[in-house]
Amino acid sequence: MERDFYNTYFEVEKSHWWFRVRRNIIFWIFSKYKIRKDAKVLDYGCGSGFLVGEFQEKGFDAFGVDIFKEAIEFGSGRGINNLSQESGVKVNFSDSYFDVILAMDVIEHIEDDKSAIKEIERLLKPGGYLIITVPAYQWMWGVQDEVAHHFRRYNVSSLLKIVDSSSFSVLKKSYFNTFLFFPIVAVRFVSKLFKIKERESDFDINGKLANFLFYLIFNLESKFLKFIDFPFGVSILIVLGKTDSGK
Repeated sequence: MERDFYNTYFEVEKSHWWFRVRRNIIFWIFSKYKIRKDAKVLDYGCGSGFLVGEFQEKGFDAFGVDIFKEAIEFGSGRGINNLSQESGVKVNFSDSYFDVILAMDVIEHIEDDKSAIKEIERLLKPGGYLIITVPAYQWMWGVQDEVAHHFRRYNVSSLLKIVDSSSFSVLKKSYFNTFLFFPIVAVRFVSKLFKIKERESDFDINGKLANFLFYLIFNLESKFLKFIDFPFGVSILIVLGKTDSGK
């Protein structure tokens, strides 16, 4: 991928309503579970490392890995530390190295998702936390998924099936992006019904007003997410704790 792509995507991560609220949710999870600033944090599938940089600015010992050399070089060039390229699912860190691992809309990109979760389990300390987000519902599959090279979408049950229940306890499982669920489903349904060309990305909504309004709606939803688990939504969030018996 070209440098221009990463430059554009880096800016999108900074200002787009979806990424901004998702970051708010992540930071709330860190606050809820009282994760200390000296915690070692891994962003598994970090892209150009924007989220890693955010954690480093907050004082965390944050690392990022990705398969794309260009993404890592771009992030490193923006002053983000501890980024490394890995050739596949396996990551070059010792067992039980990290206190927290993030897999933010990454697992759906990996053909053998069970192997990815197994590797994450190896890297995570007993008592550590794993935070995963993925797109929801295979029936919502669209051109966006094909362009993004997804292998699948999930429901909560199918996502939890790839997790070793003997090594992890489920702390939170919820759908999210729920308040905008019906408008998004309607747009995708109408596009397919009338064979209207769909947008190639859910992130290419232009306009400051639209970005502002969607941020307000999604951010309001995130306040409720602190207290309830939504029964449906465009995406899924799970928070897992690695048990002391997990190896």
